[in-house]
Amino acid sequence: MVDGMSATPTSPLGSTGLTVSRIGFGCYRVDDQTPEHRAALDQALADGCTLIDTSTNYTDGASERLVGEALADLRRRDARRRAAVTVVSKVGYVQGQNMHLAMERESKGRPFPDMVKYMDGCWHCIHPEFLADQLQRSRRRLQVDTLDVCLLHNPEYFLSDAHKRNPRGDPAATRDAFYARLRAAFAFLEERVKAGDIRFYGVSSNSAVSPAGDPEATSLSRMLEAAAAAGGAGHHFRVLQIPMNLFESGGARVRNTGPRNGRTALEEAAAAGIGVLINRPLNAFVGNRLLRLASPAVPPPGTTQAAATAALRALELEHRNGIAPRVDRAAADAAGQLFQLVEQLVEMAPQVEDLVHWRQIEQQYVIPRVNYVAGAVARGIDEGQRSRWQSWWGHFSSSLQDLLYDIGRQAAEKSRGPAQEIASAIDPALPPERRGENLSRKALWVLASTPGVSCVLVGMRRTPYVSDAMAIAAWPPLGDTIAVYERMERE
Repeated sequence: MVDGMSATPTSPLGSTGLTVSRIGFGCYRVDDQTPEHRAALDQALADGCTLIDTSTNYTDGASERLVGEALADLRRRDARRRAAVTVVSKVGYVQGQNMHLAMERESKGRPFPDMVKYMDGCWHCIHPEFLADQLQRSRRRLQVDTLDVCLLHNPEYFLSDAHKRNPRGDPAATRDAFYARLRAAFAFLEERVKAGDIRFYGVSSNSAVSPAGDPEATSLSRMLEAAAAAGGAGHHFRVLQIPMNLFESGGARVRNTGPRNGRTALEEAAAAGIGVLINRPLNAFVGNRLLRLASPAVPPPGTTQAAATAALRALELEHRNGIAPRVDRAAADAAGQLFQLVEQLVEMAPQVEDLVHWRQIEQQYVIPRVNYVAGAVARGIDEGQRSRWQSWWGHFSSSLQDLLYDIGRQAAEKSRGPAQEIASAIDPALPPERRGENLSRKALWVLASTPGVSCVLVGMRRTPYVSDAMAIAAWPPLGDTIAVYERMERE
């Protein structure tokens, strides 16, 4: 522990020689334009978090920029505290700016080799030429000369794409081709270790916890064989990242790797000195549903849906009679879409299953639609009507927020019951003094206590999330975590 730092317990990151906090800061949805995200990261660092996990594609590079800025400030304030922080980033996704780059290179006859074009808007590549480009950009955004850990980000897209294109293909040949690509990528990363660009490397794979017979499954033992072929016995493959939570405990329970697939991913990692990072600890896929493993806070009542809807319908009438006749046709049609959205929200509100379901609707459908319509209407307003429209829009957006707030509040109410049921189901396997804790803390504690786990990555975009998650870092490990996973399997 560095003098003057929080006394938060740490764990060894495999055989890297690095020690990391049991809870890490996951950067999937943070960016450098949101002050709340910076405040959360600063608090996590102050509370003893010493591992940050990001990726070149998270918020299209803005996640890495946030990390770079926060750590540069920390270095200026306290160089020893900065030196204790391990930074992990991942490479492989071709989206956003990377997609524009890839398509531009294709148009000029210089495509990145071995590109996996999985779907529109999401390609994937681990060819050394792409890795070289991305590693340089990553280090620049992170403001580091040497990246502590570089992971290949879900390279199983190659397997997924091959299976999608030819479900009856030869799985053994496909896997051989996959590990040949991994070996080439690892050879490049070994060169970068020698050059001082990175210290260690590894893989982040969602399917490293899948049954061995799954056509998209990856194997830690075969990854290690590829690393040995690329870098010899002293290779620098030292970190694996996998998903795991109370309901998806494959890392600790599915025997899919090692000799004759006789070991779990965590057992194989422990035997090989591999540090293991856990992602998605609070988001479980159960059946076809995403289940949030946290007890939601239910906000206080505000304007009711009925009152908000009545206000919005009155404002619709005002717009049709006073504003619509004085704007162009495109703006009037766009406004019509906004009024349709209100009616859709009123109709779907009773069908919202829980808070996770509502957040998906809100973020993927409602907010993009509102932003699009607001922009289209604003462009169609002439200067003579702009003041009136802005006043109208202020009232309309306020009433729309009231409607969204109440739908979200009721969705949170619906989430409380399942969360309480899960928390209660865990209790018999927990010591009495922990049974009163909230669901997210129980879920994180079980994972952090699981043998072979080095660090649990938590999305902590707000300071309350930081306080909630970091509290468990100092708890002594739970003795029998497998009993908890078995109980959840029976639920």
